[in-house]
Amino acid sequence: MGEIVDYIDKVKRFYKLTPYEVRGLTISILVIAFIISFKEWGTSSFDLADGLFNLFNAVLIAALSILVHDMGQRLWGLAIGYRVEFKMWTFGLIIALVLAFISNGSLWFIMPGGFMIHHLAGPRLGWFRYGINYFGQAMIALAGPLFSLMLLILLKILSVFSSNPLIEKAIIFNVIYIITCLLPLPPFDGSKIYFGSRMLYAFSLPAIIVAAVLMITKVPIFLSLVISFLVGIALWLAYYISFENRAYPGPR
Repeated sequence: MGEIVDYIDKVKRFYKLTPYEVRGLTISILVIAFIISFKEWGTSSFDLADGLFNLFNAVLIAALSILVHDMGQRLWGLAIGYRVEFKMWTFGLIIALVLAFISNGSLWFIMPGGFMIHHLAGPRLGWFRYGINYFGQAMIALAGPLFSLMLLILLKILSVFSSNPLIEKAIIFNVIYIITCLLPLPPFDGSKIYFGSRMLYAFSLPAIIVAAVLMITKVPIFLSLVISFLVGIALWLAYYISFENRAYPGPR
């Protein structure tokens, strides 16, 4: 009970966004919303009213998706003794805009930024002392795609009861967002997972991506999760046998 109270106190004190983070998230959401609504400013000719309406819908999708992703990393970070700080990736947003103009809005590069971690003051037990725990950082990074996947599952359930095109677009958005985040390139979440634990990355990359992609098919949700878990286990074993087992051979 004491641990729960302590965690709630951490959330109250350290979850809130700094003005710098609010600005970065706002800019990221607006830029990404513009990109995903790029082709929706009129059908045969430019239509300002139609474009602004579609931009507003895109802002709702981008804001919900990015903030849920960020929420997962913040909550898990606080659980293991870190304060997570969002860092906007300016160069990535510029690349995304360039790709949108070149492709006339057909290519979505969704990566608002990365994160930094700060140690929370007070005694620390368990995870590590004196320095960055790369596995802990990997777990924080993994929480983002997992929360995005949970949002994707919720959207998939809603789509069963409603054929709202906004929900369908949000599903596509989150599938692309999850795949992009898991790339093993800085500052993507995938790079932190990869360098924190390759074994974890060998399982989480295929499992989460397969689960996300199956959400845009007619495969039932439960079956999609089972398939993705089995794929993750299979590739994890393949990686272990091919690399880890050879790197640390047992006594002969």
